[in-house]
Amino acid sequence: MAPTAPSTTTLTFAVDLHLLVGLAVAVAFSLLISFLPSLQTSRGLTLVSLLGSVVYHWRVFTGFCVVCGIGYAAARWLGAEANGARRWHRACFGIVLLATVFTWGRVQHWDHPITGLGPMPVVLYALDMWLALRLVSLFWEVGSGTVEAPSFPRYVLWTCLPFTLGGPLLRFSQMPMTIQIDRGLWGSSKWWMEAFTAAAKFVLGIALGVGQHFLQGHWPAARLWNNAVGTFLTGPVGFYLTAAGYLQLMEVFGQPAGFRLPPSFNYPLGRENISKFWMNWNMTATFLFRDYLFYNRWGFRNYNVYFNTILLFTLVGLWHAANGYWILWGFLHGLLFSGYLIWRKYSNRLPHIPLRGTAFSNAAARVLTYVVVCMCWYLPSKIIQKLPAVSL
Repeated sequence: MAPTAPSTTTLTFAVDLHLLVGLAVAVAFSLLISFLPSLQTSRGLTLVSLLGSVVYHWRVFTGFCVVCGIGYAAARWLGAEANGARRWHRACFGIVLLATVFTWGRVQHWDHPITGLGPMPVVLYALDMWLALRLVSLFWEVGSGTVEAPSFPRYVLWTCLPFTLGGPLLRFSQMPMTIQIDRGLWGSSKWWMEAFTAAAKFVLGIALGVGQHFLQGHWPAARLWNNAVGTFLTGPVGFYLTAAGYLQLMEVFGQPAGFRLPPSFNYPLGRENISKFWMNWNMTATFLFRDYLFYNRWGFRNYNVYFNTILLFTLVGLWHAANGYWILWGFLHGLLFSGYLIWRKYSNRLPHIPLRGTAFSNAAARVLTYVVVCMCWYLPSKIIQKLPAVSL
């Protein structure tokens, strides 16, 4: 589920058909696995996952298979190295190469259909943001010795699992060894309430996006009002609700089929500081970037927390899209987070700060955090307008 850079000065979330297709595939997979015992075997799970991936990817399925095939060969190559140090060096090389191909492929649009190879155009390269993260996590875990190189059926199940095709991230080490079907959840009122809550978030998020387009279409002259509503309400809240609702639905429908996915969102809007915001925003992806980048020493004796923060958020932006908007978005978040780290480190040395620790200051901190997060979505597009050359 990859958002694109806004074409206006506000953040909007365009409902990609993949969201609806991915949801339909996840529901169908959950029903089939829950009620057909013949599919509850390793072979059955793999086959149904593969069919779901065909439906989800459709025109780019060939490219998806090519990329996954290369990823599998690389993982087996890593696992074949018995020496731990050399295996880790191979993994680092593979991760850097994968990140380079992922970024350059986006810039050069390698996923465009190729004609002349058959009766229909063929896509030979398809590496989206979630598959890239899955492969990075696999190379890291195999290279570090956390897991062994996967068998082919288990690898296919992991890469094609319908609940993770458009997110969230499920690391290979988090894949259950045995699938415990829980068909009773289909009759659980608690489970249905959770499904209803997730669906309500998803629908409301879409509605806010539609409402923003309605305002812009019917009152185009009210630019200040439209920008304010889009920047502080329909944009961030709509984006959050759509993404959180979709990923929570994946969690909900994964449960009856025996897949307990890690949570992705834990009400990040309204948190009291930027650290708490990111600790609860798109957590499966955020935690991977944190684990692999934030604590990395990059060959030095100690890691530089501020350099790592700027690098981490800039790469998070680049992961969203290879363009100036998302790179600036990540860089601004890196500056914001670094500022918070400096404040947390030195604020206790300051003289008495009025209202510190009071309910008023806590409420003000929540409002301030929300405003600056929204501005980090708004400002990049304004900067791009002033400096068009920075757009990739």
